[in-house]
Amino acid sequence: MKALPGLLRADLLKMQRTPFLLIHLLTPLIGAGLFLAYYSISAASEAGKVMAFMQAIACAYPTVIGLVCAMTAEQEAVAGRFQGMLGLPAGRTTTFFSKLLLLLGFSLGAVLITFALFGTGFSRVLHQGSHGLLFYGTGAVIIFGSSLFLYLLHLTVSLHFGRGASIGIGIAGSLIAALMLTGLGDALWPYIPFAWGARFVSLWAFAHTGHSISPAVSGQTAGLWVCITATLMLGLLSVLWFQRWEGRPADD
Repeated sequence: MKALPGLLRADLLKMQRTPFLLIHLLTPLIGAGLFLAYYSISAASEAGKVMAFMQAIACAYPTVIGLVCAMTAEQEAVAGRFQGMLGLPAGRTTTFFSKLLLLLGFSLGAVLITFALFGTGFSRVLHQGSHGLLFYGTGAVIIFGSSLFLYLLHLTVSLHFGRGASIGIGIAGSLIAALMLTGLGDALWPYIPFAWGARFVSLWAFAHTGHSISPAVSGQTAGLWVCITATLMLGLLSVLWFQRWEGRPADD
């Protein structure tokens, strides 16, 4: 792992020539801006606006994850059929974690910026928001932490199957996340990774308003156990898979 900082710098340099950095900058600006513009004329309650914003970001997250993971994998495919990853002396595990940490670092930064912009604008421009930035920052971290499984999944899918599979799964995941916010998802969401972010942040925001929900009804306890266990297991399986992976066929 001593080579990890150098690999991270190299991966960052590679991504500077792609839309990767621009996506992580523009997405927060556009996302927060659209919600603030709409809420300036909306008559919905403050709590309803905040909840809708958080749920929308969480539902859009799988699609964004699918896109950026596909972009990262394709950059390696175009540069040398993945030989820049597979042929490095640093070791397969270190190489895999370098890509993953780059994705996670920019993801956390982007979601924090999105929530900070919305929270600041909602409080100062609309003169309504009573929540502090700590509230929005916590919501951002909940969505990010709930999505670690998806980053592992999409990075693996992108490397092995290509960008089409990753983006397609991401779009389907966003639709599933929205569906799991309905009554249909009450019993199923703890076992659906795409639903974790939207459900966890909804439960947290609801509790923050002073309401209480029985753990048996909310499914929060089951969701936490499944999320943590599944993420750790997929992390281990992804590393083991990458140790044996020899690249994608040239015609993919």
